[in-house]
Amino acid sequence: MNRKKIFAVCLVCFVFSFLIVQAAAAGGIKERMKQRLPRIVEMKKQGIIGENANGYLEYVTDRQPNKALVENENQDRKKIYSAIAQQQGVTIERVEMLRGLQIVEKAQPGEYLKNKDGVWYRK
Repeated sequence: MNRKKIFAVCLVCFVFSFLIVQAAAAGGIKERMKQRLPRIVEMKKQGIIGENANGYLEYVTDRQPNKALVENENQDRKKIYSAIAQQQGVTIERVEMLRGLQIVEKAQPGEYLKNKDGVWYRK
């Protein structure tokens, strides 16, 4: 990647992160997500859940413990993505795609990620 592309990606990630924080602060979403985060991190480490290409959590296997936790996290993420899309005048699909890319960049080694073709892989 050339420097201009790297700068553009970094700028988009920074703006996106700022907007997520702003949107999440409304409605207590930020606090709920902070409370869920330790369990989500643990489930990722255990290989139970991973992140899909659209920026949402999914179960990697048929085993689905803490289903309400995963569903609630995805619902809050959808609210944030929707708020950002409305704020930026873009589709929610665009926001989801950008967030999915950001998640891939920040994923820890060994975490499961699902590409846009629906194939799971480990980082």
